[in-house]
Amino acid sequence: MRNFLSLAALALPALLLAGCTAGTQAQPAATVETAAAPPPQTLTAYASPALQPALQAYAAGQGVTLTLADDASAAELIALDYDPAGLVQGLDAAQDPLLGAAALRAGLDDTAVSLPVGRSLYGYWANGAMLDALLGEGGTTALQNATWAEWSDFVETLQAWLAEPGPATVTLAGSDYALPEAKPDTLTATGVFAQPMDRAAGYTAALLAAGTERTADTLTGPLNGVYSAAALEWDNLAQSDETALFRRAKLTDLLAAYGSDACQSLVLVPFKCNLEESDLSTEEYNLTGLLNYPVLAQAGTLTVNAAAGEEARKAAEGAVLWLYSSGEGEAALTETLGVITPWNTAYDGTALGAMQVQQASTGILPGAAFTQAQADALAENEAALQGGGRTSAERRDFTARALEILGAAEPAESEK
Repeated sequence: MRNFLSLAALALPALLLAGCTAGTQAQPAATVETAAAPPPQTLTAYASPALQPALQAYAAGQGVTLTLADDASAAELIALDYDPAGLVQGLDAAQDPLLGAAALRAGLDDTAVSLPVGRSLYGYWANGAMLDALLGEGGTTALQNATWAEWSDFVETLQAWLAEPGPATVTLAGSDYALPEAKPDTLTATGVFAQPMDRAAGYTAALLAAGTERTADTLTGPLNGVYSAAALEWDNLAQSDETALFRRAKLTDLLAAYGSDACQSLVLVPFKCNLEESDLSTEEYNLTGLLNYPVLAQAGTLTVNAAAGEEARKAAEGAVLWLYSSGEGEAALTETLGVITPWNTAYDGTALGAMQVQQASTGILPGAAFTQAQADALAENEAALQGGGRTSAERRDFTARALEILGAAEPAESEK
């Protein structure tokens, strides 16, 4: 079932609720004998892997031939994890009454050029049964509430234990947990972490810690904390993504990559940065919340390419309106992608879906907004840490580059 998280969602005009065909003009009546075969419907999209399943559901449901482009400028519809500003010019929603109504449903005005797909839980995902086998009863909850020092010690201890199993104890949320003396038969892990599927959403806690004045002074400490987290991942990486215990990702990333059935045994551990009280310039969030709440990240955007021809734009608008206004489209968002929609509906018919609904109503960090260019640059900056020496100079370079990407001033001469 779809769980309505809020009753304040805006209703769409009847024309939009009727479906996606409103954008096409009525044709003269024709008999079966004289009617020409309708032209084949096509859609060219530039889409991230996490959002492709929704477009594929649209194509299958509406009999549309979907082509995935390698270049955003060649596409009619751009569906990316983050805002495509700088890649293409999006069509102003005011140019089409139906797009304008869709923007209003998402809580935006009709000047919007991109519409949100929804929100998705983000953090470290792991097999719940395997964590129980490693830590025993209560271990997963303790891990979710661990301090940075406890988390980093757990990671390093576990990496060493995977290489050479034996008696080992870790402290999580103030309590001790003993690792098994031998590897469980089902454990094939070669390292703690897989390569992240999304890195940008991991900067949410740092940005929230900086408060409303996001300058070098307020961001340097929190970004140093992200450096520590990224370095910890690189230093405890598995030999392959398939032989890792934890993977940093949005839920949408995992569902698209592995399918819903394969993901139902997963549990979520918040992405933890090396934050200290002195790093916080905000009164809205405390250190415990920034460490122990998962991020409800922005799952992506839908953008109609303003440079496309009129018919091509109509094809793109049809896909957007189907997702926003039809029951099948909402199912593609909530069930296939696994998002909480911009109008606050979600699917709780699976264990993961129910967990996301429950977590969203209990406590989350609101995901920060980035452009796709910023997200890509932040990922490149983290990739540069692979094989690094973990020196003060390396950390300063990382933080200086992150400040530049985020549009902050040059960092002050200070260290954490």
